[in-house]
Amino acid sequence: MKVLDVTKDFGDRFAEVRAWRVPESDRHPDGIKYSMQYGTAAGETIVRYDNSPDHPDAAHHHEHREDGSVEDVEFDGLRPLFERFRTEVNEHGDAWD
Repeated sequence: MKVLDVTKDFGDRFAEVRAWRVPESDRHPDGIKYSMQYGTAAGETIVRYDNSPDHPDAAHHHEHREDGSVEDVEFDGLRPLFERFRTEVNEHGDAWD
């Protein structure tokens, strides 16, 4: 079941947030599957948070950076992570109230 579905168009940049409630499993022990993508219209990632376990050197919850690095993040729930993501979008100059 989808619990969050938001798309923001900033012209040459966009933000897309998707989250689903899924059965708890090894892949999704929190029962949530999510992706929060902020990027350019040309398809380049500026910031992306997700909990895809397909990155062997990253924690379950992690952030993809513009330079290609992947950093672990603390997951205190979907709402706090969403607010962190919105703050980062704002810090990059796109106003998201």
